[in-house]
Amino acid sequence: MQPFNKYYPPDWTPEKGSVNKFVGKHPLGDRARKLDQGILIVRFEMPFNIWCEGCDKHIGRGVRYNAEKKQIGKYYSTAIYQFRMKCHLCNQWIEIHTDPKNTEYVVVSGAKRKVEHWTPDKDDGLVQFTDESVKEKMAEDPFFRLEYGIMDQAAGKSHLPVLTQLQQLNESQWSDPYTQSQRLRRKFRDEKKQLQQAQNDTNKLKDKHSLQIDLVPASEQDSQVAEAIDFSGEQHSKLDDRKRQVATATLFTPLPSHQAAMSLQERALLNTRLKTDPFLQRSSIDSKKRCLDQQASPALVVSKKPKTLSTSQSDTQAKDTKALLVNYSDSDDSE
Repeated sequence: MQPFNKYYPPDWTPEKGSVNKFVGKHPLGDRARKLDQGILIVRFEMPFNIWCEGCDKHIGRGVRYNAEKKQIGKYYSTAIYQFRMKCHLCNQWIEIHTDPKNTEYVVVSGAKRKVEHWTPDKDDGLVQFTDESVKEKMAEDPFFRLEYGIMDQAAGKSHLPVLTQLQQLNESQWSDPYTQSQRLRRKFRDEKKQLQQAQNDTNKLKDKHSLQIDLVPASEQDSQVAEAIDFSGEQHSKLDDRKRQVATATLFTPLPSHQAAMSLQERALLNTRLKTDPFLQRSSIDSKKRCLDQQASPALVVSKKPKTLSTSQSDTQAKDTKALLVNYSDSDDSE
């Protein structure tokens, strides 16, 4: 048995009455410290949401306080009580009275009530018939009653909270979880295959054109814009003609007409002599070239008399020729 931990003074006897009377203490303890003023300390719970006027903080419904309860009047035979308490967020005193006439509480001072009034004609959820003809049809015509009931159900569903609608939708869709999960997995597999196919096509295109950039998926708008571009301008036509000429031209550079007429053997001999004979005069080389040109194009040859060199010119030419020669003497002769 749980003990009550009551203290009995050693000089107390049952003939002296109760322990509280013997000690001189009220049975309600410290709650009755202001009982001589008609005030009793009680535990008061806030009946509605209020705003404290001292700190402008919100005090929610259900917050409890140690309030001073006092009777201040009567409404007929029903007592009117006053509850006075201090805000737990500041030192503001809040006073609330009972209203037996309207069966509610009234905030008198220290705070103001948050307006959350409820009107029975709008908030009770009941349909009120304003038209008497509709009321008569509801009572007499069963088909009209059925149609009106369907309309009421639709209106009720529209006024359901969003969370309730989502819950009902979830229950209807997932009544068979296995079938629903199977359908979702099949859909995900198909989408995954399409994405992989598109990625493979993109990689092939990037490898073909050696692209190092990310390609976006093709769209219908891109196709329309590409079809609207016209490449039939004058500049593009010139570029196309130049490309066509380069594509159809020969790979070898065409030679002039006189060089084309020369035989391959003559050109080879001439080039060989020019490379190997350093003492060959420039005039003889030029004359040889002229002869070859005349042979290549005989129609353009003009008859000219051969020029004869004078004695002084021939001597000068001989000296120049000798100057070009190098005299190599043996080392034995010089000794």
